[in-house]
Amino acid sequence: YYETSPIEVGTAKLASEVADVTAQNAIVVGGPCANAAAAALMGNPANCAEGFTEGKAMVKLVESANGKVALLVAGASAMDTRRAARVLADYAKWQEKGVLKGMEVEVAGTSFTDITVGAPMPKVVAPAPVVEAPVVPPANNSVS
Repeated sequence: YYETSPIEVGTAKLASEVADVTAQNAIVVGGPCANAAAAALMGNPANCAEGFTEGKAMVKLVESANGKVALLVAGASAMDTRRAARVLADYAKWQEKGVLKGMEVEVAGTSFTDITVGAPMPKVVAPAPVVEAPVVPPANNSVS
């Protein structure tokens, strides 16, 4: 079961017009490199492209501590973001397929006709490099 709510004309704002994106429920479109509201929702990453892969986008619910919710639609490129927005525009079609589940989905493809939607791939974290301590020869304790 899902319920839709119409959005009144005039409620759309640019990220620069929103002082605190977590102060209201919001739909945020664009990645953190292009959209300050998206960057804020993602914790203002030092590398705004980190975690994004060409040909993929995310549709993610972000809950704020005050109970507000933002729906983030962001991709590695503008086309990736548009593909993810297309999935939302065709919500009923994708909901029927049972792929819009959980707090985040990954949208992949190379055009508007080869879109796939599914659970995001786990993030691969590289192991920390092993640093070996230099070998120090023992001090000569003999007395001559």
